[in-house]
Parts: sequence; structure tokens; C-alpha cells
Amino acid sequence: MQIRVGQEVLSRESLLESAGLLAQYIRAQGDMLTWQKEDERIEVLDMVGGFGSTLLGHNHPELLATMQQSLSSLRPMWVQGAERPVAKQLRNALAQKLLRETGKKYSIVLLNTGTEAVEAGLKHAQYEFFQRLQHIQQHCDTNWREFKLRLARNEIQLTSEFYLECERLLQQEPIESLEELQRAVQMRNQAVFNSSGKIAAFKGDFHGKTRGSLATTYNRDARLPFIANNPDAIFIDDEAQFKATLASWQKAYFTIEFAPLRLQKKPVNLLTALIYEPIQGEGGVRPLNARYCALLNELKLSHPDVAIIADEIQCGLGRTGQFLESQAINTPNDYITLAKSLGGGLCKISALAVEQTRYHEEFSMLHSTTFADDDLSSAVALKTLAILERDELTLKAAHLGEQFTTALNALALEYPDMIADIRGKGCMLGIELAAQENHPSATIAGLDEQNMLAMAIAGHLLHRHHIRVLPSLGKRRVLRLQPSAYLDAANIALVVDALKETFELIRHHHVATLLAHLIHTDKPHSAFATAYQHPIREEAIPAGVEKVGFISHLIDEESLNEIDPSWRLFEGYEQEELNQHILPITVPGVLARRLVTSATGRKIELVLYGIQMDAESIEADRRFNQAKIVRAQVNEAYRLAREEGCRLVGFGGYTSIVTNNCCDYYYNEPATTSGNALTVAASINTILNSAQDHGINLAKATVAICGAAGNIGQVHSAILAKHCHKLLLITRNVSANNMAMTLNMICEQLYQAVSQDQQGGILVSICRDMLASRIGHEAPKVLIDELKEALLARQLVRISEHFNDCQQADIIVSNTSSPTTVIDAQHVNAHKPVLISDVAVPRDVPVDIVNARPNIKLIRGGVVNLPINPSFTLPGMLLPTGQVYACCGETMLLGLAGAFSHFSMGALTCEQVEQVQALAAIHGFELNQEKPQYDALQAAS
Repeated sequence: MQIRVGQEVLSRESLLESAGLLAQYIRAQGDMLTWQKEDERIEVLDMVGGFGSTLLGHNHPELLATMQQSLSSLRPMWVQGAERPVAKQLRNALAQKLLRETGKKYSIVLLNTGTEAVEAGLKHAQYEFFQRLQHIQQHCDTNWREFKLRLARNEIQLTSEFYLECERLLQQEPIESLEELQRAVQMRNQAVFNSSGKIAAFKGDFHGKTRGSLATTYNRDARLPFIANNPDAIFIDDEAQFKATLASWQKAYFTIEFAPLRLQKKPVNLLTALIYEPIQGEGGVRPLNARYCALLNELKLSHPDVAIIADEIQCGLGRTGQFLESQAINTPNDYITLAKSLGGGLCKISALAVEQTRYHEEFSMLHSTTFADDDLSSAVALKTLAILERDELTLKAAHLGEQFTTALNALALEYPDMIADIRGKGCMLGIELAAQENHPSATIAGLDEQNMLAMAIAGHLLHRHHIRVLPSLGKRRVLRLQPSAYLDAANIALVVDALKETFELIRHHHVATLLAHLIHTDKPHSAFATAYQHPIREEAIPAGVEKVGFISHLIDEESLNEIDPSWRLFEGYEQEELNQHILPITVPGVLARRLVTSATGRKIELVLYGIQMDAESIEADRRFNQAKIVRAQVNEAYRLAREEGCRLVGFGGYTSIVTNNCCDYYYNEPATTSGNALTVAASINTILNSAQDHGINLAKATVAICGAAGNIGQVHSAILAKHCHKLLLITRNVSANNMAMTLNMICEQLYQAVSQDQQGGILVSICRDMLASRIGHEAPKVLIDELKEALLARQLVRISEHFNDCQQADIIVSNTSSPTTVIDAQHVNAHKPVLISDVAVPRDVPVDIVNARPNIKLIRGGVVNLPINPSFTLPGMLLPTGQVYACCGETMLLGLAGAFSHFSMGALTCEQVEQVQALAAIHGFELNQEKPQYDALQAAS
């Protein structure tokens, strides 16, 4: 089962909350809403317009009076099965209005919602199709009876030529008798009579979310969980392809013609209905293009039996400056669906209009509903139609749309980097935002990639400018503007100015000001003249270079600031709050692409996938949520890497820990690696090269391994045991099984050193004295077990739970996987040189420890140099150019070596450390971290 992340698992309320749009409005009038924001009441200009429902504005006084009159007169609401005079008046008024607009008579069915009007339209079209097939079937039955009657009367004669012609038409042989002919014809005809009708809609259409209407809604996120691979509905994109499909939907039945006698093949069209929006609303306020208009008219001529349904639920009733947009663009409208504005912004009511010559009266019995035809909504709809006519709201909407479009087009010319298109008509307009995937700010690019930038803009407009807009559901980059037809034209300038200010924020990377409302704070506008300097995310990569991926998470707040410097305007606690706020909507994305070159000349592309969780939030997720959030994020990043064609995927920091050192992907492709082998190799190489320079005789040294129960700690312990005098194994939560594994690994390495006569520290010499004479005479396991007992008994190897015991150590290696530092100056001996290798990410040891204790030399274990790639850098890694964390370096190294198979997966071995040490030498990776530039980094940190 796929682990889902981001918006796809959020409720509507959670998604709105994530963008700061879940506001409480307590009053509405005209185009204004009153927002109850804690103890404050704020007037908000409403450009959402009830998703097109409030063409007359909120709470129109005459409509309120109509409602009050209906309620105060105690008119019955629910008297089903009785005469409903007000509903009848509404049907007549709507029919008369449509007659004046179209010149055609329509029968009206009153319903409750837009999606129900679509359902009713599709059902009526299906019923028409059913009736056509019934009529054909009855005709065929009558025809065959007449055929047999004429044969009985000897009025006609069956010849061999007749049977041969029947064989040709039916494509069946032999047919040599009346019975064979009857079976063949009935089989062919019955297959047609059993056919189900087909439905077509246009790509991008939205027709509702109940199951029937959903079949014609293009939005895959809404449709596929409920209706997938539906053979009875298609979406038109290419006209030629649709015509080919339509041709395949032409079936045939057979009847007998008598003058002259012959078998006649007759066509049946299976397309029952084509539904379309004259202007797609949720699809991004996209007017129907001229090619589709021509297709509709062509279909009307060639297949008049197909019901062409004009879905005017959002654009109809005058919103576009025309009462019917389908009429304005001269497209067929056998059926018309109306809703939204019909209720005047107060009532839930919709209507299906069916051209009278096509309407089946019995349909009112086949599609009925409890709550339709009520007096209240019918009275309000009647009054709405009257006000539309009296106040000439179609003309008002058209004029307002012209003014708005002129202003928005001027804005688009000023901000071509922000606006891709201005679309729509009248009071139904859309602003399509330009793609920002290449924006210098990783935050803005990420919001855009996740279809959340328009939501963020809407949140900013609400909180900063008190203007309410929302993006389309199907096209998240499109902001919809659907004011009432009474909007004061002066408000156009307010909307345009607010958009201009927002675009300036984005243009100049001012993420803090754009998103500050999400954490209920306010960030001032800094000068727009200077934009932040962001790290380069994309490098030019030659074609054909093989890819490897690396999955990383945030180290801390400074890591986030390096990825996107515009976050620096927030305080640390604000960053944490904002990051936690937007985490539910985020999915991993590509943070950087880098070309990496080997000393051999081979090249690879490294793709860095970022997870916007830091160590503390991941640790909290592990503790309280069984790592479900971070695991879902890692799984999604791995999926992205696979889809992009990465041959190998490396895991860094906690991403390795929460996947059991990559073992979760044991049976998956691409191959994985944890990076642990090179991490240990880099740390040990640095220790071996740095100890003497810092005045430490490693052969006589006591080495403390913090985190010794972990796999990285185990391998550190085993390898360093061959170079030192004593080992101190420190773990906060002693696991008997893990520590037994650590001790076994240490003793196996010491046994190997003795048996192979390797040189090393005092501990190797002691072991040689104990084992040399017995090796080759006794079983290795016996000797290793005895060695373990002897080392513990003589306290050459000690186990402790206390970091204070590090005071005995000359060298400290720390890798505890703690989200915070665990070692400070009090844990370290103040009277002798001490070398600390901090392998952990984030750090186990604060960098200012060297200020408190000059005797301490702190090195960054687990970091490698890239002398062949001196300008290499990755955002968020907090390293100088030319350096990389070893966990990422291992992914690069294996890619350069062409080793695209699982490597340091699961338990790390000393042999794997030796292998990557050899590869590092071949490909020019330096594992010794004693570099002058690191001192500068340490001081800066």
C-alpha cells in the first residue's frame, strides 16, 4: 500500500487552516464579510462570491424580505404529493426566460444542488437512450413478425442469393435456413439492445462530486478514488481522437426490407450525452475554445439524438455578462443546468432545463427528491430572476468584467514573471499565476511545486489586505475572482494594488512577510530593492550522465536558513512554529542537482531530495507517532528518486535510522545505501591523522565511544580497538543484545589483528600476549569468548551509562543520534589534550566547547573533502565548499564506481569500511578532516 503524504491526506478544513484561510465570518452584506478574528472584527472584501453563488451579493435586502415574508406567512415547506404553486410559477418564469434567450421551449425540473442537476441531466439523457433502444427493439420484433407472416402467405420467397447476402452482412456462415437467419439476426440485435450508453465531457471539466456527475469531472484527484478506468465516459482532448472513438461507438442492428426483399443494416449511436462548461470554473476559468465549439456544432448536426448538456451552473444567469454563456458562444444546449446564482446567494436550488421536444413527462416519477419544489427557495429564485431582469445585472456584470480585465491585463504586463494569463468574462475571472519552479527561493519554488503558492497568496491577501480570494480546485495556480454584479468599481484598484504588493514580495523573495500570518505574527516589509542571495539549486548536467539520489532532512534552524535565507527574518521559535504549521502539506522535493567528477574522469549527477523536518521534530515523531510522518516522507522521496531514474539512493541522518539502515527497501529498486561505511572511514582516518598532532599517543590512549550500542559506534569501537590502549563504551540506554554485538565485533577484530600479526596499540599487544601461543590450536570462537571476558575483567574494555566517564578518555567519538548536544565541557578532562570526533548530525558536541577548554581539539567526523570538486556545495548542509557529509559522499562514491547495488544496508561491517576507503583513494575523496578551512567554519559556527 502506498504511504500517502501532503495534501492528499488532509481534510478540507486542514488544508484551509494550513494556508491561514479557515476564518470565521459572522456577517455578510453585498461584497463585504465581517471576520471575527479573536476579539477583533475585520471587514473583508469577498472576491470568492460563494464560488459563483452570490451574483446579487450577500444577503440582498429584497431577497431577505422575500424569505421573511414566506416564513412569516407560515407557508408550508414540505407538502410533497400536493400542488406547489410557487414552484410552478418558477418553472414557468424560467421557461419563459429561456424561450426569450434561445427561442426554444424547455421543460424545467427543479432540484436542490448543482451536482443533482447534472445527475438529473445525465439520467434523462440515459433514459432517452433507453427509450430509443426500446423503440428499435419493438420495431425489430414487429418487423420479424411481419416477415414471417408474409412468408406464410407466400408473398415473398427466400432464395439462395438472399441467404448469401445475409451471410455477407452478418459476417456469419452458413446461413441456409430461416431458423439460422433468425438466430443470427436476434443475436446481433440483442447485443445492441444490451449496450450501455456512453458519456463524453471535455478535459478540465467539473460537473460535480456525486458518483454520476463525478464520472464527467476531469479532476483526477477527486475522481480516481471512486471511478477509475470507466469505459462509459471519456474526456475529450483531441477532436480527431474523439471522432475516432465516436465512430467505434456506432453499432448496427438488422431488419428485413420487403421491396425489394433484403436484410438492412441500420446504425445505432451509443453516445447518449456530451456535457460541457461554456467556461470551466474549477478547471481554471477557461473559456471553451473555438475548436471545441465547432466540435459541438458538428456533433449536433451529425448526431442530433445525442443530448448536448450545457452546464451553466457557475457561469449562467448573467455572471459572464450574458444570461446564458452557451448562447453567447453559439453552442448547442439541448439541456441546460442552472444553480448557484439561482438561489440569490440565500437558498440551495438548481434546475434542469430539457428542450421540450425531448422531455419525457414520466421522468418526474423516475427522478424525484424530497426537498425540491419548496415554496421558500422557489420564491427566492423567482425574486432573483426578477431582480436580474430589472437591474440589468448581465450588463452590469459585463461592464464590471471589462474594467477588471483591463486593470488585470495591465498588471500582467508589469509582472510577466508572476502572471501567466488573465481569463474569463464578466464577474467570472481567473488569474493564472506563472510557474515558479525556478524561483531562487526554495520555499516559493516548493510551494509552487506542491500547488500551494496560490493558497499562500490567498492567505496573505486575507490577513494583510483583508481581501478574500481562493484558487480553483482543478487548477491550483488560478486565483478566481467572482464578485457580485453590484461591486463598487473602486474596489478593483484595491484588489490590483494588493496583488501588486504580493507579487513584489515574491519577486524579491520575502517569504517571511508572505507567510508571517500563518504563525499569527507580522513581519515588516523590508526594502524591495535587494533580494536575498539564495544557493544555486540546479546545475547544468550533460545528457546521459547517470543519476544517484540522496535523501536528507533539516539539521536545525540554521540549516533551513542556508536553504532559504529569507527565513532568517523569523526568530528561532517562529521558524519552528511555521515549519510545524506547513509540514502537513509538504512533500519531499528536489533541493539541488550537482555534477560530481571522479579523479578517474567519470561523472555522475547527484539529486538531493529534502524533507522539511529537523532532528527534533523527527525524534518527536519517533517517540510519539512511531515515525509514521517521517517514514511517509522518506518513502515519497525514494519514490521520486525511482521515477527520476536514480540508479542508487543514499539515506542521510534520521532517514537511515527510521528505515532500519535502509532495510525497508531490501526488495526494492533502485539500490540503497545508508552512508555509514564512509562516515566511519572518514571519522577514523581523521582520528588516526590528528591524534599525534594534538599531542596524543593513540597507541596508549583511552578511547570513549558515545553511542557504542549503535551500529556506527560498534564499528568505530572495533576498528579503533586495534589502535588504542583502552576502550570506554558509553550508551545511555544499555541494550544487552546490542552491547554483546559490540563486544563480539571488538574481540573479532582484535583476534584478527593478532592472527595476521598486525601492528597496533597496547591493546593489540596485550591480546597478542594472551592469544599468540594458542592461535591455530584452539577454535577461534573459544578464544574470542575468552578474550571478551578477560578484557572486561581487566577493565581494558568498560561499559558505562554516564557521559562523565568521558573524563578518563584521551579521544572521544560521539554518534548518539540525539536531536540535541549531549557532551559539554564538564564531561571532558581539563588537564590533558583531548581529541573529540563528533560524527553526529546534528552535533553531539557544541562547537564552543573549544573556548571553554583550550585543551580540546574538536573535529567534524563524518565529513570528507572533494579536491576534484572544490566548488561543490549542497544547500542546508552547513559545510564549506568542497566538503560533504560522508553519508552523502558514500552515495556519490558508489555512483562514481558504478556500484549500483545495495551497500551499507543493515548492520555495517568493518570490511565495508575498508572497501569505501579503497574507493575514496581511487576517486579522489580525502577522508582526513584536518583542513585549515574547517577552523574557519568552526569559528563561524
